[in-house]
Amino acid sequence: MKLFQAYHLLIFLSLETPKYAKKGCQDKCGDVMIPYPFGIGASCSINKWFNVDCNSSTPYLPALKNLEVSKVHIGNQTVIVHTQRISSCQKPVRNSSQTTSIDLGWSPFFYSKDNNKLVFDGCGTASLMENGRVLAACSTACGSLPPSNRSKCLGIGCCETAIPHYLKSYTVNITGLEEEDGNCTGSAFLVDKTLYEQGRFSDPFIPISLTWTLTGSNQVTCCRDYAPTRSIVEMSNGTSVDTWLCDEYGDGSPYLIDGCAMTYSDSTPDTEMCRKCSKRGGYCTSNDSTYDGRDSFLR
Repeated sequence: MKLFQAYHLLIFLSLETPKYAKKGCQDKCGDVMIPYPFGIGASCSINKWFNVDCNSSTPYLPALKNLEVSKVHIGNQTVIVHTQRISSCQKPVRNSSQTTSIDLGWSPFFYSKDNNKLVFDGCGTASLMENGRVLAACSTACGSLPPSNRSKCLGIGCCETAIPHYLKSYTVNITGLEEEDGNCTGSAFLVDKTLYEQGRFSDPFIPISLTWTLTGSNQVTCCRDYAPTRSIVEMSNGTSVDTWLCDEYGDGSPYLIDGCAMTYSDSTPDTEMCRKCSKRGGYCTSNDSTYDGRDSFLR
């Protein structure tokens, strides 16, 4: 009887279809997947901040000055957007340049501390500032760095530094700029770490990672009615913001009660945990999650 129940359960799981958008809403704009809580159209997102406009197969966030979306990451609650270089020596004054970012203001978005870094290409010193206070800085010696060496940006014509806090806005200040044919050279920008090192962007657009937050636990519904978990976003002024997140279980959006689908594969991981689980009448999924015979999540 147990064998029949297990077989029946596996067949059921294999027939589940992951859902990324609310019923009646499209889940893709061009090649970009738009999972809930984001949504294409006002009635398809959790609130106005997560509304996405799909124009000519390109997704934009109208609530954030129409920033272009290149990817939404459900697992770490980030969205990659395209912005222009924060500083490219516009209007240099006395061998310096300063430019301010887009202010995320009252939105539930922050410039990600963990997924971005400050990069400076050129000669001089670049500082990341908030409200006139320096948060991070790096300096370079003159020299050129081939694009293929982005992962070795160590101070010769290029430097980089981590971001200490989540930010709502920031200013990039460059000093000691050199001039070439009467024009200053150099640029500084906040950029997604992984995409920068992979060289997966083209000027003048820079990919930046924004952390998105959901502050009302009573508004967050997780798939299979699992309870949301609490996380903390720490700000530079010592304050913090609580955010609630749904853990990923298989494919689909975990923010839809029927969104995630546990998929079974013949290539179930051959791990000690899975073997023990199988002996107890449970099973493993292809993403190495384990369940007991009553479909209760173990790991």
